[in-house]
Amino acid sequence: MQTTSTQSRIQQMLTTTPPAFSESDAIRIAARHYGIDARVRPLVSERDQNFHLDTNDGRGFTLKIANHAEQLSVVDFQNRALLHVVQRDASIPLPRVIPCKDGQLHCTVELDGKIHIVRALSWLKGMILDERKPSVRLVNRLGGLLAQLGLALEDFDHPASNPPSLWDMKRAGGLADLLVHIADPELRDLISNTLDRFISEVKPALDKLRTQVIHNDMSLGNVLVDKADRDQISGIIDFGDLVKSPLIIDLAVAAAYQLDEGDDPLAGALPLISAYHAVRPLQTTEIRLLTDLIRTRLVTSLLIGSYRVKLFPENREYLTVSHDSSRRFLTKLAKLDSEQAFDRIMMNLQAAF
Repeated sequence: MQTTSTQSRIQQMLTTTPPAFSESDAIRIAARHYGIDARVRPLVSERDQNFHLDTNDGRGFTLKIANHAEQLSVVDFQNRALLHVVQRDASIPLPRVIPCKDGQLHCTVELDGKIHIVRALSWLKGMILDERKPSVRLVNRLGGLLAQLGLALEDFDHPASNPPSLWDMKRAGGLADLLVHIADPELRDLISNTLDRFISEVKPALDKLRTQVIHNDMSLGNVLVDKADRDQISGIIDFGDLVKSPLIIDLAVAAAYQLDEGDDPLAGALPLISAYHAVRPLQTTEIRLLTDLIRTRLVTSLLIGSYRVKLFPENREYLTVSHDSSRRFLTKLAKLDSEQAFDRIMMNLQAAF
């Protein structure tokens, strides 16, 4: 159950306006706090503000300016997780944390009387995966890499590893209040039914499963591929939704972005699931909950996107980028009962092994 304090923090994060630093501000911040002289380019973001820093010697960095509602402990949690993964498995292509000139992992800047936490990360080269339909080979590699990342994070914890966020699927029951922002009655009923099932059937089982820190946002936009070999993953980015939660949620989130447009929506995600299972074997209960969790992720995207677009209409394109596909896939998956879905996944795993 969410406490009043947690609900308040979630509401604050959802409704607070993102930072509005200028490119000139970003240049000054990079030079003053990191000793980086660079050209800057704004990057899209949901609730923070990011800039690409490009130096004359060919190096690249990401300057991340957090929403003023973000807690320092959460930023430290994300930084420490990245450092931990590098120590456990340096082969995983993640951005590296860049210390400030004083050796700290973050600094603070002020704008309009509000304090913002700033950090810098190394820039990973590659093209964003959502610019093209991934091949089966690439999806296989993504599944294996996600499992590999989970193994590297298996023994990591932090005092702020459970930040308040509605993107944390174990909290999905709290999304019901956002149903009023879905105008289409048919879609609203479908979402409501999905949430009801999550609360009554999924959540009680979810609470008993293995739990650890997970990436929690392996969407197509957070995967980079090599421009010369587009089946080769060159980077995993955006650790802004990092959280300690049931491990199976990490796979469910990734699978929600690999669904197929045909009559069998799970078909696109099956190579991902098989590759993940080969590295990190799934438990039977995890497999049984997987399709329900994929549905819940689609519902999460629809509800939070619909709510935030009313608050920040100028960011509509970014906030609703997956709205149409989420609706289509949720409708398709509604025709597949949980037992059928379980059998479909199990048959695929047995065939693969």
